[in-house]
Amino acid sequence: MRKLFGGMVWVALVLSLPAAAHAQRRAAAPMGGAKHEFGIDLGAAYTKPSGVSGGIQILSPLDIRLGIVSRGELMWEPHVSLSLSSVGGTTIYTFTPGVNVLYSTKPGGHRRGMFFTGGAGLVLADLGVASGASIQLNGGVGWRKPYGSGAWRYGLGFRWISSSDVTPSTIQIGGTVGISLWH
Repeated sequence: MRKLFGGMVWVALVLSLPAAAHAQRRAAAPMGGAKHEFGIDLGAAYTKPSGVSGGIQILSPLDIRLGIVSRGELMWEPHVSLSLSSVGGTTIYTFTPGVNVLYSTKPGGHRRGMFFTGGAGLVLADLGVASGASIQLNGGVGWRKPYGSGAWRYGLGFRWISSSDVTPSTIQIGGTVGISLWH
């Protein structure tokens, strides 16, 4: 399983290299000329699986997102998360690709201020002896606060994950903190 996750991380890095190389080659554009937002987030949530007691969980040790910046209020944001849970003595690895749409509260305001978000993803879980896939739906509200040439990004949200062969249906209510960079 470690080889699978390691391979997925390498694939994600290799896929992001052409965009990074292009950003290095082109002349520095003014702040408003960015076409992509690259970010990394950490999160914590109250997690309540169906039929089991809930508790606080640290989410997404690695959540990488690539926002496709637009001049309007909407912005698409593909993302991928990798996580490991050893709650209850059982180790579960998850890989979650997904896509969110962000709605900025002001036109062209994808660099600062409040936004609303919603999206869906696929949760691929592996217990070692069994594996399964679930659907994830999420929604929330967030804020960006400029910091140098990037921005801190904070969010509060709700996530529902369907049941699979290895995991029960789960509800999560929590928050994230991360950093955003533009190119």
